[in-house]
Amino acid sequence: MAAGRPILYYSPAMGRVDFGAGHPFRGSRFQEFVNLLKANGLDKELDIRSPAPATDEDISLAHTPEYVAHVREVESYEGALSIDTPVPKGMTDAAKLIAGGALAGAGSLAKNEAELAMTFGGFHHAGTANGEGFCVFNDVAVAARALLQRHGMKRVLVIDTDAHQGNGTMDIFWEDPRVLFMSIHQDPRTVYPGRGFASEIGAGMGKGYTINIPMPRFSGNAQWARALEEIFVPVCAEFAPDVIIRNGGSDPFYGDELTELGLDFEGLAGVGKIVRSASDTGPRKLLDLMVSGYGDFVPYGWLALFSGVTGLQVDYKKYARLVYPMPRRVPEDTLDRQTDAVIAEVKRNLAEFWPSLR
Repeated sequence: MAAGRPILYYSPAMGRVDFGAGHPFRGSRFQEFVNLLKANGLDKELDIRSPAPATDEDISLAHTPEYVAHVREVESYEGALSIDTPVPKGMTDAAKLIAGGALAGAGSLAKNEAELAMTFGGFHHAGTANGEGFCVFNDVAVAARALLQRHGMKRVLVIDTDAHQGNGTMDIFWEDPRVLFMSIHQDPRTVYPGRGFASEIGAGMGKGYTINIPMPRFSGNAQWARALEEIFVPVCAEFAPDVIIRNGGSDPFYGDELTELGLDFEGLAGVGKIVRSASDTGPRKLLDLMVSGYGDFVPYGWLALFSGVTGLQVDYKKYARLVYPMPRRVPEDTLDRQTDAVIAEVKRNLAEFWPSLR
């Protein structure tokens, strides 16, 4: 079957992933973004499908059965998995629906129904037996395992562009050479989860298959593009994945409430373009997951990413007036020097595994 239009898996019930008033993650973001797509006529360019919820068996691709049962138990008394991750009524089923979207996207790529499948996800802080950082089930890891175990894929590359490093995904695949996990994120000395140093490169058979790119605070468009072009692009070509999974939302944006980075909407679109280009010249199978970002601008940041990933023409710049002008916090040449140092350290740590970094 020839690949068709990009597929977006969406259900209004995804909005039940909502941690309550006062929490920075509210479920209204999903419908707000879909409304924005419709307002710009972009829904007509997509094949929009409703996913089925993941089953306990599906979730157990990445989590222990005991943890899955634990989440349901915590939900029964509306407790919390961590200080920042409450489990209100309905959360378990909503998180399973999110994972179901990632599974459906993975399946559609495996069946060559499209070259690009998208859904709302990227709950990358959840580990094998724990939830944290607003993340209950790790849909990224569930989808990657499904591609390997159910769809016959041999190599999966996860490129995590969230401002917060994907510690849960990293830990799940720490010793697995079938999954190349790469994360570009804010310097972990300055932001949650405090993981993702350049020295963290995996272990055992998976040593060298974890690549962390810890970017300087306030680094922006030029610095992120250079880091991705010098590390992600050549390693992706060398690894030659069967599928690429990108996860990450708009929190590298300079106006984000929980991070300190310097990308604008053009920079977010640029991230999407680089990843899509790597897919187009490689596997031609890209699963794109968007969920993060904190502040009123989130749907507009997602729209910029969406434009970059899909290649669809979107006037996302018109929404720049809705956020305050970017402050000049650090001189550009200082950020360039700091980024050069990060790139050099990553290459030193990983050149023995990846000749393209020598």
